[in-house]
Amino acid sequence: MTSTRTATPANRLTRGILAAAAATFLLAGPAAAQNDGNISMSAGADIVNQYYFRGIVQETGGFIMQPFLDASISFGNASLTAGTWSSLHSAGGTGFAGAPESFYETDFYAGIGGSAGAVGVDVTYTAYMSPRGSWGTTKEIALGLSHDDVVAPYATFAFELSGGAEGGPNKGTYLELGIEPSAPIDAPVGLSFPVAIGLSAGNYFEYMDAGGSWTDGRFGFFSVGASVGIPISTPEEFGSWEFALGLNALMFGEALKAINGEDSGFKPIATFGLSVGY
Repeated sequence: MTSTRTATPANRLTRGILAAAAATFLLAGPAAAQNDGNISMSAGADIVNQYYFRGIVQETGGFIMQPFLDASISFGNASLTAGTWSSLHSAGGTGFAGAPESFYETDFYAGIGGSAGAVGVDVTYTAYMSPRGSWGTTKEIALGLSHDDVVAPYATFAFELSGGAEGGPNKGTYLELGIEPSAPIDAPVGLSFPVAIGLSAGNYFEYMDAGGSWTDGRFGFFSVGASVGIPISTPEEFGSWEFALGLNALMFGEALKAINGEDSGFKPIATFGLSVGY
């Protein structure tokens, strides 16, 4: 696999635990409805101007929509989650075996998560697939850690089981460290400031150096941004609806510049989303 996306299912589950614990609206997760049962569902779609997966370029032109659907079953402080995430593109690619050209990517993920006090832990399995055949399937298992406080720190360790995000010869290990502090505003609107750094913990950002050898770049990217969640007033029986707006700045290391074939080390990513949860 030579491509994929900015927010992984592993990160979605990690931040979902954070969001549930803090009862706040965050761009990385869907709106949380007032659901007193043990089963919850969420769905939505984001529109982005450019699509990068952990700093690896996927698409920079045309119309890009990224719908998702997932469901969770809770057991006390633990929960099981499964879902799907896709990226639909108006530009590039050729479909095959009945898949439309726009169907760039579809991922399936399942995980288990839990919390003990302010600490959240989750394990997520993800299969990254391209229905139109842009790459072969990549499989990954990820461990997520989070802490519920005003800074909202998290860490994600992702281990490739098959395939490779950057198209290198070895299975890689990815490490992401981040925070997402929220602003104390007296309103139903949620405001947060996500900051993250993406690193290779082993063969994740592999690229061909000037001597023709594969090299692993330890530093991948740094990102900083702002996101706002705006709840939509609807009757409770229709779930909880939310608009989300976000702007992130991606800054790349030399490895990702080489992998992406780009000289620029800076990319602005704008996101508009709509989600519903119950």
